[in-house]
Amino acid sequence: MINTEAVGCDLLVVSPHTDDAEIGLGGTLHRLASRGRRVWVADLTRGELATNATPDERWAEAAVASEILGLAGRVQLELPDGFIAPDDRDQTGRVVALLRRLRPRWVVTAPDPVRHPDHVATPLLVRRAVFMARLQGWQPELGAHHLWAGGAALPAPAARWEVEARFAVCPDDSAPTLLFDISEHWEAKTRALAAYASQFGRDAGQTPTTINDPAFLARIERRARTWGRRAGVPLAEALCGGGATVLDDLPDARWGA
Repeated sequence: MINTEAVGCDLLVVSPHTDDAEIGLGGTLHRLASRGRRVWVADLTRGELATNATPDERWAEAAVASEILGLAGRVQLELPDGFIAPDDRDQTGRVVALLRRLRPRWVVTAPDPVRHPDHVATPLLVRRAVFMARLQGWQPELGAHHLWAGGAALPAPAARWEVEARFAVCPDDSAPTLLFDISEHWEAKTRALAAYASQFGRDAGQTPTTINDPAFLARIERRARTWGRRAGVPLAEALCGGGATVLDDLPDARWGA
């Protein structure tokens, strides 16, 4: 059983780029934060290869989105955008050091691991780091990072840390392990996404991309409605992985069909 007194945060969402956590789990982040859970987001890269906006502009947008979602904290590392590598010792070490600082109960990777190479690589990198964080004999450094000024400071590191559960945002063609009802949190999710005007807007001077096509945000809503039908609610977000749930009683939460 996990030592709850040692836990630094309840949920850590690890994403390759700013806006990925909001795309995959914005409603869940707001729901849990609204319930008093300590929710952190870690962006692995600065998004320096983005077609629109500079890394500093995107980080400023992330600050607004973090405030909207009620995050406890947000940190941005400086891994190379476009080149997240699960077998890279330095990249693994940076994530291990972060895990030992934040000491999360749950770790979730977002968005779903499809299309972008960094989206595919991030769950593999985090999987390795979650295991290596248990091994006290390796003490890597966190390295250069940016901390959201509106959130909490990074605590001192533990010598080792064992995560309780690791999940990923569930792809459309996979069976979900967990579904979160975000019906009452959809508005917060859409406001958080709108904070990234450089990525989702198509104002004069912005280069058209896959994600600033209005059809992209429409797909996000269709996905939430599809998972919602699965859960018997208007809108939902889905996670997969995490191993087998161990219960000591019937849960208070309603069980989806």
